[in-house]
Amino acid sequence: MKKALGKLEQYQLLKNVPFVQQHLPETAQYTKENLSYFANQYPVVFIKHDTSGQGRGVYRLVKEYGHSYSLKGYSLQGKEVEQVLNIDEIHKVLQPFERFGRTSPYIIQEGINSVSVRGHPINIRVHVQHVNGAAIVGGIYGSAAYEEHGITNIRRGAFAMPMRRLFFHFLKVKKEEQQNILNKLSEVSIAAAEVIVHKHPSRKCGIDLGLDENLKPFIFEVNTTPGIGGFTQSDKQTWKQIVENRKKNEEFIYVGIFSMKNRKSLCTLSI
Repeated sequence: MKKALGKLEQYQLLKNVPFVQQHLPETAQYTKENLSYFANQYPVVFIKHDTSGQGRGVYRLVKEYGHSYSLKGYSLQGKEVEQVLNIDEIHKVLQPFERFGRTSPYIIQEGINSVSVRGHPINIRVHVQHVNGAAIVGGIYGSAAYEEHGITNIRRGAFAMPMRRLFFHFLKVKKEEQQNILNKLSEVSIAAAEVIVHKHPSRKCGIDLGLDENLKPFIFEVNTTPGIGGFTQSDKQTWKQIVENRKKNEEFIYVGIFSMKNRKSLCTLSI
């Protein structure tokens, strides 16, 4: 069985490529000392289990008052967490069995202010596929969270939508600017996929990104076993095309990293 690629290893691979590195939030291995540093350095911090998925083991940390912080998210068991705690107490929540010599691997990540004009946290999923020897973006959708925990995973209450809706209703991006943003999202995603599949061969990658206040893309993480359920919510036609692309993949064997020249084909991606 192929070993899952952890979030920390992803970050370490991606930061070695200058183009990709500029689209990464600061990330570090979880320690109590790093938790304290990030909590003082950034207004919002995300703590994520290194190998979990579907929004489990993900927490959003926000400074409240004094030495207290709001911790919201989901445990590894999927139980919702909402508490106001200090750093010592947060550490005990994350590492309840440390006194027995057992710790869980987490990462700490700078929070990117990827929000709608009304303050709803947003996420963008780019589905990259390897088809007929070329890298393509099979589809892109956006998601938004109305819950206060700010977790934008569709398994945790966020809802998926076509990019046109995200642009018009949530980000208020002018029509003439939308294609340029799509091109940037595609280029960054392909570049990240190139790095990851070189180490962890896969015919598909799901890249989760956010857009900061200047609409610059930032990579939150890369999933080498991405689901496509979000496309059934946002665009069933795109979902069908991704499935067709998968069938084409069966006729080809992965032979290397994605070619840089294939990025050009992404510039006309529709929304």
